[in-house]
Amino acid sequence: MNVGSIPARRAIMLVLALALSSTVIAKPKPVAPPASEARAVLLFDQKTNTIKEAVNIHKRLPIASISKLMTAYVVLESNANLNEKITIVPQTVQGSRSLRPGMVVTRRELLNMALIASDNLAAKMLADLHPSGYVEFMREMNRTAKRLGMINTGFGDPSGLSVFNTSTAWDLHLLNTALTKYSIFNDAAMQKTSTQYAYGKHGQLQQIVIRNTNALAGEYDIKVGKTGFTNPAGWCISLLIKHKGQEFDLIVLGVPTKKLRNDLVISKLKDYIVISDSAIDQLEWSARY
Repeated sequence: MNVGSIPARRAIMLVLALALSSTVIAKPKPVAPPASEARAVLLFDQKTNTIKEAVNIHKRLPIASISKLMTAYVVLESNANLNEKITIVPQTVQGSRSLRPGMVVTRRELLNMALIASDNLAAKMLADLHPSGYVEFMREMNRTAKRLGMINTGFGDPSGLSVFNTSTAWDLHLLNTALTKYSIFNDAAMQKTSTQYAYGKHGQLQQIVIRNTNALAGEYDIKVGKTGFTNPAGWCISLLIKHKGQEFDLIVLGVPTKKLRNDLVISKLKDYIVISDSAIDQLEWSARY
């Protein structure tokens, strides 16, 4: 073929046009869907005993400081004296902004610190000073889980720092249901801040002001509320909410950031629980901090 001839040039242009058109209309490579905001989500209507939303609710995941709900429950079930004075001893566990060796506090105050401020040392002391000792306390945490039907749950420590503290959204719903027999969980969930008292090493009375780790605390009736975070667990929350005759469990596990976790909780409240616009505005403001 004479490439200089007009028919030859036309043929070459036609081939190029076909090549270009095939490039334009070629199907794009499939794009993976965006990752879920949470590794597990459960919204459960306690009144109708129905699941409203479920994502991986039977997937076993680390739960971080949500473990402290079980720690407190085991203490209460043991009928240990809540007014007994306990001396804080040096510990290797990290995570207390308030307690120091030599301080004297009551078991009740340790419970409040564990539930409200998520104090790891308070949780450890509750287990250490259990009437039957630390090892038996941990066994009882795991036995209690099985008694409550939490068959996919296990605990390796009382604070939630252990990677062996794992559960499912469904099991945590079962735990929430059991916790309602004790008012301390409701009281702790509703307090944005709380003042506890301790005696220092030299006998002086000290006030300890603690802040709730749950930014949504106190906005309306939270029967049970506990947050959690470790690197393996991500940002987690377990709530049992009562509002105008409605009662819902909302459990969210494994969210990559605190803001995403709080935003996800608020979106579920908007979708399923009828609350006023002003209450939503307040929740959104609180969840930023």
